[in-house]
Amino acid sequence: MKMNIFVFASILLIITFNHIGVYGNSAYQDADSLAQIWKNREIKISGKIDITDIATPAMEIPKFLSLSGLPHPSNDSIPEYISAQVTLRNKSLSKDSLCSADLMWVLRPYLQWLQNIDPHFRVEPQPVYFSDVKKADDISVFGFLSLNVNDTLIVDRSIDPLFQQGDRILRINDVPASQYLQYCYDDRHIYPFTLLTNYHYAIITALDYKIRLARKGNILEINTSGFPWKDVYLKLNRQREFQSRIFKDAKTGYFSIGEFYPNNNLLIRKLRTAILQARREGCTSFILDLRGNPGGNGHSFDRLLSIFINRPTIPYLKNERLKVSPWTLNDYDFLTSDMLGSVVEVPSQHMNKTIYLDQQLYIPGMQYYVLMDKDTSSIAASFCNILQYNGAVQLVGEPLRHNALKYGETVDARFGISGLYLYVSTVEFDEYTRAVDGVLMPDIAIPYVARDYLSGRDAMLDKLLEI
Repeated sequence: MKMNIFVFASILLIITFNHIGVYGNSAYQDADSLAQIWKNREIKISGKIDITDIATPAMEIPKFLSLSGLPHPSNDSIPEYISAQVTLRNKSLSKDSLCSADLMWVLRPYLQWLQNIDPHFRVEPQPVYFSDVKKADDISVFGFLSLNVNDTLIVDRSIDPLFQQGDRILRINDVPASQYLQYCYDDRHIYPFTLLTNYHYAIITALDYKIRLARKGNILEINTSGFPWKDVYLKLNRQREFQSRIFKDAKTGYFSIGEFYPNNNLLIRKLRTAILQARREGCTSFILDLRGNPGGNGHSFDRLLSIFINRPTIPYLKNERLKVSPWTLNDYDFLTSDMLGSVVEVPSQHMNKTIYLDQQLYIPGMQYYVLMDKDTSSIAASFCNILQYNGAVQLVGEPLRHNALKYGETVDARFGISGLYLYVSTVEFDEYTRAVDGVLMPDIAIPYVARDYLSGRDAMLDKLLEI
C-alpha cells in the first residue's frame, strides 16, 4: 500500500499543473478549456509571496458530493444528512463563489464522511501554478508539531526553544485554535504548514506569528518569525526518527518509527540493534512506537516482520479489488479499456497472498508491544494488523481509523475546477485480521484526555511502562 504524508511539504513537492479535474460524474481533460476556466476564476492571495487560488462558484458545490466519478473502488451513496449539512454551510456563507478555504469549510461534513470510508481520502488546498510553489520554498512557519486531543492543541515536540512540550495553544495571530481546526481533518498530529495552509492560506498572509498559550497555569504570548517549513518538517521528524531508549526500571527497550521508506534496510538494521542491545542489558520487554506513522513504502517488509514472527510463512491477503480508471489502467496487464468504470477482482497471480519470512532474523526472548494511535495508517496499519493476527505482539493505545486496512495505492488530481487537490485510493484489500467492523482494536487500550499531556509527559507511553 502507498500512503501520502498530508503536510504542506508534500503539497509543494508533488504539485504539477495537472489537467485532470474530478468531481461527480465529470472529468475535465481538455487542457486548453480547463486552463481558460481557471484563468477566469483566479484570485490572488498576497503576503510573504503571491499565489494563485481558484474561486469556485457556490452553485457548483453539489457536483462535489459523489464517489461515482472517482477512481475509488467504493460506490457508497452519500447520506442525505451529509448533503444537507453541506448545503446549509454553503448558504450560511452567502457568497457567490468560494476560495479554497471556504470550500474546505463548506465540504467538511462530506470530507469527514469520506475519511470514515477510507482514511487515505484527503482534499487539500494547493496553489494552482508550479511557479507559485517555487516561490514558497523558504516560507516560514512556527516550529512545533501539535497534538490534537478533543480539539485541544498541545505542543507535542518543537524545534524552537520558545515552545515546550505540553504547552496548550490558545490563539494564533488572534484567531482561536479551535477556528483553525474547523478547516482541518481530525488528525491526532498536525504540522504547522497544514494548520496554516488550510486556514485561508495563513502560511502566506501571516508575516510573523503571535501565539497565545497556556503553560503550567500561566498565560503567555510568544512572538516568532518562525523557520523555513522544510527545516521544520525535517527537524521535527529527525527528533523521533529511529529514537532508541532503555527504561531500566521497567526492563523495557523502546524504538520509534516515524514512517516507512523506499528503502527500509537502515531501519531494519537499527531496529535489530536496538532490540539486541536491550536484551543484553536485561530487558524482557520491547516497545515499538508507530504512533503518527502515516505509512509509506513496504520495502523489505518480509524481513521486518521476520524480527517478530518465528515462522517460515504467514497469510496476508484473502482478496484484492480495484477500480478500473485512467489512473489504474496501466497498473496491471490484465486490465483493458472496456473495463473502465468497473470494480474488478485482482487475479491470484497478481496478489501477495502469502508472506515468506527469514527465520534467521527472528529475535526471541522479548515480550513485544506496539504503540499505535488513530494516525497510524496505511502500511503502518497493516504492519500492526499482521503482527496482532499472528500473535507476535500486543497492540497498545487507541483503535485505528475505520477501514485503516482496507484501501491503498493513492493517486492525486485536481478536485473539480477548484483550488483543492484530491488524494484517493484505487485498490481495496481484504487482509487476514482480527479487526472488528473494519476497526483494528488494541489489545491494551489506553484512553486519555488533553490534560494528561499538559504536563509535558507522554501519557500513553508512561501508562504502558507502568503495565
